[in-house]
Amino acid sequence: MKRLLLTFAFLISAFWMPMVSTAAEDTPLPALNLEEVLREAAERNPEILEAENRKRAAAERIPQATAWDDPQVGVTQWSIPSNFSIGNADETWYTLSQNFPFFGKQALRGNVAELDGKMAAEDARSVRLKVIREVKQAYYDLFFAHQALDIHHRQVELARTFSRITQEKVAVGEAGQQDLLRAQVELLNLSNALFTLEQERETAEARLNTLLNRSTNSPLGLPEALTIPTFEPKLQALQQEAEEIRPENRMQALAIRRGEEEVKSAKRDLFPDVMAEVAYWDVHDGPNRWMASIKINIPWINKKKYEGRIRENEAERQRAEAALQGAINQTALRVKELLVRFESSRRLARLYESGILPLAEQQLSAATIGYQSRKNDFLTLIDAQKNLRDLELTYFGALIDTKKSLAELEEMIGREF
Repeated sequence: MKRLLLTFAFLISAFWMPMVSTAAEDTPLPALNLEEVLREAAERNPEILEAENRKRAAAERIPQATAWDDPQVGVTQWSIPSNFSIGNADETWYTLSQNFPFFGKQALRGNVAELDGKMAAEDARSVRLKVIREVKQAYYDLFFAHQALDIHHRQVELARTFSRITQEKVAVGEAGQQDLLRAQVELLNLSNALFTLEQERETAEARLNTLLNRSTNSPLGLPEALTIPTFEPKLQALQQEAEEIRPENRMQALAIRRGEEEVKSAKRDLFPDVMAEVAYWDVHDGPNRWMASIKINIPWINKKKYEGRIRENEAERQRAEAALQGAINQTALRVKELLVRFESSRRLARLYESGILPLAEQQLSAATIGYQSRKNDFLTLIDAQKNLRDLELTYFGALIDTKKSLAELEEMIGREF
């Protein structure tokens, strides 16, 4: 029976140990700098490029809105014979006409187009801030995936060490075969977890590559070490700053001004435009002549159309006012939620970094020494190992939550801390 158990343990070790050590023995990855990643995202991310082009397109509408209608020229053959001989017409008229909008109409339309351009610029800034936040969070996810793999490989080395210790103790009769089997089963469990961790790393890499407009399989380096932020936020100051700077709020404020300008423009459209025309008559059988005419449109006949447009834009302005107040309220609430999450995660990360993890490492060291000196059983050693692994993962999870919350706060405020 003893020989059978030892043979089984040897087969597990021979089959699984090369698999769990492969990733740890790979060539070290180059460092992946967050600032360089953010710079690449700003230059290549499709969402940012799309928003920037929308902003450019909106800016080009301003001169279009303020321009007059094109002048018109025309040639008229007057009194053509019934045989349609155009060259034998009695007169040829050469005309030039131009539409002149009522005073102030073009300026108001230009104001509306300018506000549209400013709204597009705020939208582009909102997209840029969102993408920056997503890139940071994807970077932090990749960092966590690498840390989880690193913890895993260190746990594998511990399990292999425990297995060797157990084999030595079994050989001299100080431990039973059951301890050896437990060591090998723990190594087997760690080996199975490797595949899941590798998949999580690949997913994190694919997400970050997508944001960088790369192929999902493009190689990425190792994220640099993260530290717990020392930023000390003040709730009221952050809420006020976010209220004034957040693009969504600024867009609604611009929408209010746009609605006011649209109302003015709709009211100004009740005044008629002027069409002026001059013509030179080439009279074939008599003296040539000039002709001049002025025409105006009569908007009062369709007054309901213009009044409907005025009411529409007044309603749009009131909608923007309500939307602005809603955005302000949501901004204040979101900043408070993020701040609570940030401080809670940071407090937890600090607690683990300064207190819990050092104690867990001491517990594992004591359990290892105790097992070697036969003061505790193998189950205590395995529990200490699992406890350290879980606590390390919890620490890095809290650190990542802290950084992610800070990234969202930076998106709300529009600047980095």
